Amino acid sequence: MAWNSFQNKGLNQGPKSIGPGAPVNLNPGLVGKPYHDMWDIERAYREGFQKVTWVQRCVDAIAGNQARLSIILRKDNSRDGQILTGRRALRSPLIDIFNTKSNEAENAFIFRYRLTSQLLMSSRGAFVEKIKGRDGRLIGLSLLPPQFTAPIPDEKTFVSGYEVNMPNGNKIIMKKEDVLWIRRPHPLDPYLSLTPMESAGVAIEIENLAKVYNRNYLMNDGRPGGILVVKGEIDDDDKDELRNRFRGNIGRAGQTTVISSDDGVDYVDTSASPRDAAYVQMRQIQKEEILAAFGVPESVIGNASGRTFANASEEHRVFWNETMLPHLDLLARSFDELDDVNYVDFDTSSVPVLILYKQERSRYFMDEVQMGLISTNEYREATSRKKVESDLADSLLMNPNLTPIANTEKKMEAQPQGAMPGMPGMPPGAPGEQPPIPGMPDAQGNVPSPLDPNTMAGSLAADAAAPQMPAPPMPPADMQNAAMGPQQQLSAEMFGLIETKEDSVSLQRWSAILNRAFERVIERQQRVTMEKIGGVRAKRAISGGSLSIDSIFNSDIWDKQMDEDIRPVLSSILHDGMTISEKSLNKLDVISYLNLQIDRFKQINQSTYSSLNSAYAASLNVKGEDDRHLHLRASCVAIFSNILAKSVGDIAGTEARRAWEFVN
Repeated sequence: MAWNSFQNKGLNQGPKSIGPGAPVNLNPGLVGKPYHDMWDIERAYREGFQKVTWVQRCVDAIAGNQARLSIILRKDNSRDGQILTGRRALRSPLIDIFNTKSNEAENAFIFRYRLTSQLLMSSRGAFVEKIKGRDGRLIGLSLLPPQFTAPIPDEKTFVSGYEVNMPNGNKIIMKKEDVLWIRRPHPLDPYLSLTPMESAGVAIEIENLAKVYNRNYLMNDGRPGGILVVKGEIDDDDKDELRNRFRGNIGRAGQTTVISSDDGVDYVDTSASPRDAAYVQMRQIQKEEILAAFGVPESVIGNASGRTFANASEEHRVFWNETMLPHLDLLARSFDELDDVNYVDFDTSSVPVLILYKQERSRYFMDEVQMGLISTNEYREATSRKKVESDLADSLLMNPNLTPIANTEKKMEAQPQGAMPGMPGMPPGAPGEQPPIPGMPDAQGNVPSPLDPNTMAGSLAADAAAPQMPAPPMPPADMQNAAMGPQQQLSAEMFGLIETKEDSVSLQRWSAILNRAFERVIERQQRVTMEKIGGVRAKRAISGGSLSIDSIFNSDIWDKQMDEDIRPVLSSILHDGMTISEKSLNKLDVISYLNLQIDRFKQINQSTYSSLNSAYAASLNVKGEDDRHLHLRASCVAIFSNILAKSVGDIAGTEARRAWEFVN
């Protein structure tokens, strides 16, 4: 600091005791004396907080929101460090002081509420006394009265101590090490704290006067001040009588006085009416000015009338981003002095408005992942997740097949012989290497059989009426990994959602089980649909152009079948996840989440119905009854083959991962 140097390094000769930038140079006579200002915090409380509704609600909104947040400690004394939990956090006495009980007289909520209130009203800031035990450790915090406390400026150390004037007349000088001085930065005087009540002082005073004016108007029988002029001579006794008769109050409201005079009586109104004084408009302007000074929108203090949902939500977002977060940062920076090892911070993860903002930010990064602009590990870092050790997680993945095109940590390796296309460093497989699609001719003109003849028996009604099939038993881990498709195994590794080996094995097992259950439902749909298309009535309807898609694929029935087959598997995934993570979730929350997952599975039925409808419309353009029927059959085979080849594995892997992450 400039005022700590005793040597002058300028061009002029001769040492100086303090530099020209030292705050005490503003008034050297203040050195060693308590620094007092002209601001009266008791008057600010009495005429502002106590009488003006808007001041009280603004202070209450800021102080209340601050006091209800939990205070946390971050590792490595960094504001971006990892949050300490469990025993590591309990080692510091600050967790108990800030979140449970601050001193013998106040719990943590009351202490922190009063602290913010003083910062918003006191031009000296807030003075916190550090209460220490016999071993020198901090055991509590207590607020000193700001109206009786003053810093003592020092030319070397900024302040040498703090003077407290006790109500009994005694003066106590406290060491600077025993007091934590928190203040909002003042642009001119470093020994003062800036308060919003200073800029809103005139508005607060006018608001008070407006209320007093209206009160006096009502107390005066609803009449303004005026002069009663009696024409002619009148003695003093009659003047006093008339003055008493017209001195209205609440007890005399509504009374009428009748007097007689030879020359008549005139009444002159000497005051302005509320209309002339623009009473309503004036109060509205003062309210807006007070709210703006504190940075608290009106919807935050409980009045959202005249606003749309979007405007009210935006006001809450502005309140937290522009008012609360800077205030919390001021306190966190000040509290950090109390812990030399960890950084003191506020836990804002439960604030609804900030949660929505974080979700929007995460969706933006997810879009960048899907477009191949950032890697999965970069996405995890941006969303406050741990990085995973995986080459695929460091790769830039190109849609639609999530093919690696680059690596953010190292060079892409050349393709080894016999490697599978789509692996890290490998180009996508050539078109000629793709497996043949059932029902469509291959390169040699051969049409592979679309279905197994042994699975053609049965009908839709029989499948719908069949008893619910139990979830398949869990195979050994090696068989499960072999049963899983390579795409699912890569997906679990790529997104890095599995933190331990036990979790990884469990998720892979359940992904394989869910994939097989979902695959069986789609295979059943394909079999029944193909049987329906091959029936005699269906052939005639197709040839005549009068086929109803509902007769061959009923979405409602398949939705019910999907629910019966998939829900038990998803429920088992959640139960297993809760067992491993040792967490217990509300039954209603679990049911609600299962319903959301089942709805996503049912969307494949709507997509299949639309694809079948489009295929039937296209077949109507084919000439010849037999060709039209064959065209529709081939289209249906291609539709279900595409679902089985691409959608089933992706959907099952994603939903298994979502269910596992929901309880972990």
